Amino acid sequence: MNNGLTQKATQITEYTIKVENDSLNNKIQDTLVITEKKYNENDQIISRHQRNLFADETMDIGFIYNNEKKIKREIVTLSNDSSNFIVDYFYNDTLLLETKSESKNEIFQFKQIGGYKYNSDNKLKESSLKQIYIDVETNDTITNTLEISKYNDKEFVTESKLSDFRKPERNRNTEYKYDCGILMEINEFNSKDSLISKTKYKYVFDKFENWIKRESIENDKVNYIRTREIEYK
Repeated sequence: MNNGLTQKATQITEYTIKVENDSLNNKIQDTLVITEKKYNENDQIISRHQRNLFADETMDIGFIYNNEKKIKREIVTLSNDSSNFIVDYFYNDTLLLETKSESKNEIFQFKQIGGYKYNSDNKLKESSLKQIYIDVETNDTITNTLEISKYNDKEFVTESKLSDFRKPERNRNTEYKYDCGILMEINEFNSKDSLISKTKYKYVFDKFENWIKRESIENDKVNYIRTREIEYK
């Protein structure tokens, strides 16, 4: 379904919790982010409200659809920025081909371009995301990155490659592994193709087989927990 669940829902509330141990090895859990997603009668997302508790910031995204019930625009509002951030969607018939966004404030100018490629069955096989940050005062490029992701026949991302053109030492390759469509493991490699991170996932599911708790386990330790409250129709 469009909402990523097995059932219709009106809202999903997600809590991202960081897990650490103090000096006495006592486990400490700290909620970092709370995200609320609301859906319309077609199970399409219509709004996303995110509270970043660690930074005392909020981000709101409104989604606008065209006559074919495809997203045509995202309007992003940040609590620490008076200007809105717009993402426009461009299609060829029903297939998304490109997304474009550009914004500018007194500190930096931001450009983002997304591209999408499909196989002969019109299933997504590759996507790309180019991001550029430019210092307004000096006109210097702060960030210039390109991420290319590849997908399997079920349109799950299987690998992605991040290229940082200003700082190649930050290049990353990431592999994704699934079991029956459920993400089970992510392996991240550095610019020298050395494994730098292996994250495994453990889930708790509700009666509709949608996960309501996901533990991120890195080096045999739980470092993040994400829980979901799902309001079904």
